[in-house]
Order: sequence, then C-alpha cells, then structure tokens
Amino acid sequence: MCIQYCSTLDMKHNESKTVAIIGAGASGTACFLQLVHKYIVQRAAQQLRILIFEKRTHFGEGLAFGTGQEGHLLNTKAGLMGIFPHERMHFVQWMHENQDMIARKYPQVSVHPDAYPPRMLFGQYVQEMFAAYCNLAQKQGIIVDLIRAEVVDATLTKDNKLILITDEHQSFKADYCILATGNTASNSFRKLQKQANFFSSPWPSSRLLKKITNKRASVSIVGSSLTAIDALITLIDNGHKGPISFFSLKGLLPRVQSPTEIPYQRKVLTLANVRKHIREKQNPLRLTDLIRMFRSEAESFLEKPLDWVAEEREFRDQLQLLEEDIALATGKQCLLQNILYSLRDETYAIWKLLPDDQKLLFLKWMKPYFDINRHAMPMENGIKIQKVLHAGQLTIIGNTDDIRWKNKRFILTTEDGQVNEADYVINASGPTVVVKEMIDQPLLPQLLKKGYIEEHPVGGIRADLESLRVYHSKRKRLSPFYVIGHQLAGLQLDINALWFNVEQADILTNDLIKNIR
Repeated sequence: MCIQYCSTLDMKHNESKTVAIIGAGASGTACFLQLVHKYIVQRAAQQLRILIFEKRTHFGEGLAFGTGQEGHLLNTKAGLMGIFPHERMHFVQWMHENQDMIARKYPQVSVHPDAYPPRMLFGQYVQEMFAAYCNLAQKQGIIVDLIRAEVVDATLTKDNKLILITDEHQSFKADYCILATGNTASNSFRKLQKQANFFSSPWPSSRLLKKITNKRASVSIVGSSLTAIDALITLIDNGHKGPISFFSLKGLLPRVQSPTEIPYQRKVLTLANVRKHIREKQNPLRLTDLIRMFRSEAESFLEKPLDWVAEEREFRDQLQLLEEDIALATGKQCLLQNILYSLRDETYAIWKLLPDDQKLLFLKWMKPYFDINRHAMPMENGIKIQKVLHAGQLTIIGNTDDIRWKNKRFILTTEDGQVNEADYVINASGPTVVVKEMIDQPLLPQLLKKGYIEEHPVGGIRADLESLRVYHSKRKRLSPFYVIGHQLAGLQLDINALWFNVEQADILTNDLIKNIR
C-alpha cells in the first residue's frame, strides 16, 4: 500500500533525488524529520522525493512504542526523549502542550522531565511529529511516499543507484537508502521456533495475549532484562495468575532508577583522563584500564576502599537485592548507577577508543553488569516485580540456557541439574547482532550475500562514523546506503538509546543533504 503526500507546487527542477528510508520507527522518523528540515533550511535546488517503507500498520511509532499496553513504560526519563537533536526536552514540552489530553487518557502520568510515562504516549508524540513533517514537506514541494511493505532485497545498478524490492514484489528506484530497520529478533533457540507455544520475541504484545489464553498456564521468559520485564508486565497487567519464571544466563534483574537523577561530577573516569592514560602509556586502551578507573572513581568519592566482592549480585536472593535497590533509589541513591549515568555523553567517545578485541571482551564479560546499572527499571516496574516475587508468582532462575521440548512441555534445565517445566516460553534474550542471523529482517542478510555491506567483527555492519554511510573494504565507490541504530552494534554502544540515535540521525542527514543540491 502506498500513500503519497504530493506537492501542489509546480515541479521547478529538472533533476531530482530520491531517498528511501527503510523503517518508520523512532530512528527512521528522526532521519525523516531532519532530512525535511535541512532540505527546507538549505534551500536545495534539486527536487526531493522521500520513500518511507514500514511493514507495520502505523508509521512513526515503531515496535517499541506501539505496544498498546499502558503498563509498558519508558525506561528512559522523559527529559531525554525529544525526537529532535539536542532538544532533549522537546517531548516534555509537547506533554505540557497536551496536558488536557494526558490528564484524560493517562491520569496517572506526571508531566515532568524525570517522569517515565507509557511508551504508547511517546509513540503518539512521534506519530504527531511524523504527520506534521509530512504536511510540511507537502507545502515545501517535497514528495513523500508512505509505502506499507517490507523491503526484502535491493540491487545496485551500474550508475550506483538502487532498486528496492518489497515483499509484494514491487520495485522502487532510489539514489540513497537509510537502513533504519530497528532491533532484530533473538536468534537463540532456533530449534524451538516451530513449536506453537514458543514466542521468538515478546513483540507484539498482542500476540502473547491472543495465544496465552489460559491465565493459569506456566510461562518461562528467557532473559531477565528490561525486555523480559516488559513481557512479564504484558502478562500480569492482563490478569495472568499462573507461575512465571525468568530463565537466564546470569539471573540478574536491572537495578531501580531513582525518581530524580542527581548530577554527579566525575573526577577520575573522564574522557580527558582516558585520553591522557593512552598518551602517557603509549598503548591502546584496555578494558582493565576502564575497570580500574571506574573503581577508583567510586572509591575517591567514598574516600575509602570499596568491598567489590560484596557488590557482586550473582547467586544472591534477587528479591532482597530488589528491595535494597528500591530503598537506595528512594534514598541516597546508588553511587555506581550515578557514575554510569553521568557518563551518558562521554560513553560513545570512550567506546570508540577501545580496540575491537577489547569491545568483544566488554560485550562478553562486562555488559550484563553495565546494563543492570546503566539501563535500570523505573520505580513503578520495580514495585510490580517486588509484589510478584513476594507472592511467589515470579521466580528467577540463573546460570542456564538449556531448553528442550518434550512431551508437549518445555523442559528447562540449570547447570546444577535442576529441572523446571513450562507451558509457554517467551524469548526475551535480546536481539542478534550477527547480520546473517537476522532472519526477521531478510534485507540485511541479502545485502551481505550480495557484498553490499560488510560485517563488523564485534557485530552489526561497517560504516563511516563521521557520516553513518555504509562502508565496504572491497568497494571503491561510495555506498548509497546509510545506517542507523541496532545494525551498528559493533561500532556504537548506545544503539538502544533514543537520544543517542536522534543525534546520530543529525550526523547522517548532514552528510546526506550534501548530495541534494
């Protein structure tokens, strides 16, 4: 299906450029808004046509913000969620402008920068911005085609142009293409994916509710991160009474976010000190260097050594830890979290200084511990989990990833031989970063097969970080592909943070607009 926003203005230019955006979630929308804005401000001479492809029903919200469940909250405070670069408060400003609507539809929502409103409210905000810029584009002579289809293949012509093929066998020509395809599904437990009671992803949440009709059924959720919590909330907010388990490698819950973030001024773990360390040692940065600096930062604040063994959270009662975290979040706050939050605007620069082998070490050994502190859960979700843990409805099982289907039941076995059973399994273990395994996004493996993109050894695909233009070591011509978000998993760390991707959209469109004159 194609919806066209055509200009009523006369076509003044003989030449035109066509830009395709594949994916109309938050990152794709951010690129679209910036492209329209920069085209207008720079008064480009060439006619511009923008093709926006989206396989979902709605344009602008994406999978993460179109859940339809009011209990699915933003995991990032509202004051960081502006859809325009360096205007992080824009969403809060929009909330203030729409207070009457919010009071009517979401009476529990506080209009405040430190609030964690429902994701569906944020999705409404993004959709409004998307629609506004479609109308703006029309008035300014930009043609916008909204195409409700999935791009599954592409061909590069001799003149370095693109032919995009959809799942409906339609062909579209484009000069440039932005890959904003969003998070991929997990590719673990592939042998179970044919089982009717196995969900390869918690999304869309409506699929879980439609299938799991027995409210007393036992459900195991693979993972214990924020995505697993979303799956849990989908179930319990809709009246599920049966036993639920988190079944994961580490068995670690995210920590709890404080209602108000307290600014923290780092003295040791700073970008300047990291660069100074590299310069003085005349050696590449190592992961152990960062660990030492992190520990020194915490201990310098406390003015005493910290018992780091006591900070370990594996093999401990997760309910007790959660209650301690809730108390910390409502009181003096967690120092380790505050340090990592304060690193928000320097994390990317430090990440780029790590060699690939050190990035791989971080992802393998440190990322679970980084994530539970840096990507903590809102207080409201922490209290919900506390209640179901207290009631015995939720259990957390760690140190395992062994799941089999036997006698019409899922059998889950831990490393020490404990056996658990479940009627349903929901895979919330996180998206794959291996391109050839991105089976739910067939375009990307196809581009890899054709040699149009190249895998990064840490994950995702290679790109020039100064432009976000796809890079291939064996191709001499500049690629017509740009990329943003999850597909840059090896090059960027904060690929799931909207504020980060919005600012990356600014970099991407700055380069792209140079080709539209």
